[in-house]
Amino acid sequence: MSFRRWVAAPALAATLMAQQTSKQTSGYTVDVNGHRVDGTNYSSVETPAGSQRVETLRSINGRMVPIQAEEDKVVRNDSQGKVVERMIRKYDANGNPGPATRVRIEETKNSDGSTTIQAVAYQTDINGNSQVAERSTTRIKKGSTTETSTTVERGTLNGSLEPVERSMSVERPSGSGAEVQSTTYRRDVSGNFTPFTQEVKQITKSGSEETTDAARYEIGSDGKMALSSRAVDHLKTNSDGSQVVETDVYSKFSAGHTGDSGADQPRLQQQIRTQRTPAAGGKVIETTSSRARLPNDPSRFGAYEQISQTTITSTDPAGREVKKSDTVLGRRNTNGEVVTQEGRAENSVATKK
Repeated sequence: MSFRRWVAAPALAATLMAQQTSKQTSGYTVDVNGHRVDGTNYSSVETPAGSQRVETLRSINGRMVPIQAEEDKVVRNDSQGKVVERMIRKYDANGNPGPATRVRIEETKNSDGSTTIQAVAYQTDINGNSQVAERSTTRIKKGSTTETSTTVERGTLNGSLEPVERSMSVERPSGSGAEVQSTTYRRDVSGNFTPFTQEVKQITKSGSEETTDAARYEIGSDGKMALSSRAVDHLKTNSDGSQVVETDVYSKFSAGHTGDSGADQPRLQQQIRTQRTPAAGGKVIETTSSRARLPNDPSRFGAYEQISQTTITSTDPAGREVKKSDTVLGRRNTNGEVVTQEGRAENSVATKK
């Protein structure tokens, strides 16, 4: 489980103080006979005091059983910072609970204006004792630039914590956009921290158009940083509120994560086009079409896939915000028709405080 997910909890806690939300999400797939097969379901409740989230799946016996459950409790939230206690529990195929992981997340506002977020994960051993498994410390300093540094430590055999990963991120705004540069360092065999990956994102705005060029670099066989992938987004917002996003993805791997033998340098592997159109009654229709190089023949692109999402936001008689989203993933068959393969429905109700 990623620490980057755990340290995001304080930001979530801030939203909990603004409203109470309940959400239900259900997914499904379509088998070769066209029959709908239920997939994973998610349910969550967020309140000013915390949140609960349960992930369930239908077992071989036909019963809906839990897979994972998370519970957040806001212990403190004041001008000095906030403290969140998170309990994470996984279940076996029969729905029986396993040992819980407890994560304590503390956000502190420092006197120099910076913010420190520390997340400590505790796991229970076979003797029932709680041991520190990981600790992540993040410091965020905002000024003319925003600087973020994170250190991740993991438990060793002797019970102590040892730094295993560090990351640095700097965001520099400009008149026409911003630049974000982040580097992740990992400990090598000699115990020294060396760059492992680096991401550089350039955001440029011009009128109603915005371009985001995100490049990722990784250590090559020669020990030097080399471009491994790149994604370029072109976003255009029209006067009627509709948006069009066109994305080109460059990589040495196909969309199926298979090595592209014809790419000694990152080359165009996938093209994505997303259209968002607002309509009357709080409705937003989003359609995404994409095509990618075939994993078994990288010299050719496959047929376009299409994802359609319709979201309707309204207010019920009690003044609560009700949002319903239906998402459908389709692929073109041999006749060129878009056939539904997967789907997801999500309903949420929010009461503003």
